[in-house]
Amino acid sequence: KMVFGKEVAAFGFGIAVGVAVTRQWLQQKAKDKPESRAPRKGSFDGPPPIGRRQSAPSDWLRRLSIPQFPDSGIMLGMDIGGTLSKVVICLPSNMADSDKARKLREYLMSRDTIGTTGKRDKQFDVKMPDGVELIFVKYETARSINAINIMKSQGSIGPGSAVGCTGGGAIKYNKIFQREMRLGWVQVDEMEALVSGVSYLIQNVPQSIYEFERHKEEDMPKKRYLSIHDQSLSTYPRLVVNVGSGVSVLYCEGPKQYRRVGGSPTGGATFYGLARLLTGCKSFSEALALAKSGDSTNVDLLVGDIYGGHYTKLGLSADMIAAYFGKLAKCDAKKFSKEDLVAAVLKLITYTIGSTAWLYARIYRPKRLVFTGNFLSGNDDARHRIAYMVQTLSKGETSALFMEREGYFGALGALLHAREEKACVSRDSSPRVSAMMPRKASSGGSILSPLKLNVVQEDREHDNSISTASIYQFFQPDEGAGGEAKRRKGSGVFTVR
Repeated sequence: KMVFGKEVAAFGFGIAVGVAVTRQWLQQKAKDKPESRAPRKGSFDGPPPIGRRQSAPSDWLRRLSIPQFPDSGIMLGMDIGGTLSKVVICLPSNMADSDKARKLREYLMSRDTIGTTGKRDKQFDVKMPDGVELIFVKYETARSINAINIMKSQGSIGPGSAVGCTGGGAIKYNKIFQREMRLGWVQVDEMEALVSGVSYLIQNVPQSIYEFERHKEEDMPKKRYLSIHDQSLSTYPRLVVNVGSGVSVLYCEGPKQYRRVGGSPTGGATFYGLARLLTGCKSFSEALALAKSGDSTNVDLLVGDIYGGHYTKLGLSADMIAAYFGKLAKCDAKKFSKEDLVAAVLKLITYTIGSTAWLYARIYRPKRLVFTGNFLSGNDDARHRIAYMVQTLSKGETSALFMEREGYFGALGALLHAREEKACVSRDSSPRVSAMMPRKASSGGSILSPLKLNVVQEDREHDNSISTASIYQFFQPDEGAGGEAKRRKGSGVFTVR
């Protein structure tokens, strides 16, 4: 027993010495290792690691420009959604070089509607300093073929036109358009088109982005537009919070570099679904009208309802919401009006969106917090409440920014890709370029920068481990380029000269 006890003691002593030596070695290694970008647990000192690539330089924003025009002089950007489709039509400054572009412009300017459901949003039309025009049109997706046929019948679009397309319809209708109308397009990822369109408007079109002046919840706040010359708008990173059926939060390191870092399933579809369940309303616009005339305080349980006034010790005002729909716990739902119920639903959804966005802002520390999405289109109450929630939670330190031309960002972003070169990078071959090559530019084109392709690199330590290009850019090579492709080791970026 004594021998066995001595062996156990020696064994335990050996383990203790080994642990101590290992601990000392790890501590020394930690001192020598440079600090990680990831924050400590429970800390908000900085964003968690998004990837090894550093934030894109702000001058990338200046490279967003209208591509060079094809021979037809017409470019289209299309966003074909489940219900509505949006089209941005780009026409050159010099119509004398393109009879088709001139005819299309005359046709569009002579009417406010196109076909049965098509409508021009004239208030959104833009004429750029160089004379290039952007015209905005929307129509029901079910009539996509008819809408394009109308423009084709005018002899304005055809195989020679440059078209970028995004949305679910870019896949659904692609073969139909190619087979029946001989009209192909460059298919663009939805989020990539969104980020590109938002960045282009912020940098190039005045009065495109705004914030609300500091306000109380019951106030109707005033808009304050940000100038395109505001240098802070060129600063990254930023968060783009896209509010559609649900919510997606995009972390943008540059105008074309982004990642989805999270989101929420509580969005526009949640609002409309609950509104229909509670009131039987038949349309989204009817639900918004009910919410506008309702009073949510008749439904929500407030701090004042519990304490009879302010709870000053914790800094809670009497009108602060203690529980959404809390009063329904004590009363029959039939005693509440439809208007009050839908108003409470809208406040629940918008406050949740605002608080979710603010929490992501606490983590990622963006320079700007930009809200977009169809749920916000024509929905002033939603924008006001989201702005109020962000303002309240951040104590005025973070601004919620909103965009004009809501709903058209995807179509505009697709337009910017309409003349891009189709390229892919594989493990076993050099970049391959498809037959869809840009035609020689007409006189109305803009000067563009060298083509850069961001690629997803599976192992940045090995040059040969590269997957398919993830983000295609619409910049064309410089004239006289030799077509040489160079890759900087470990950067994940190809530059085609």
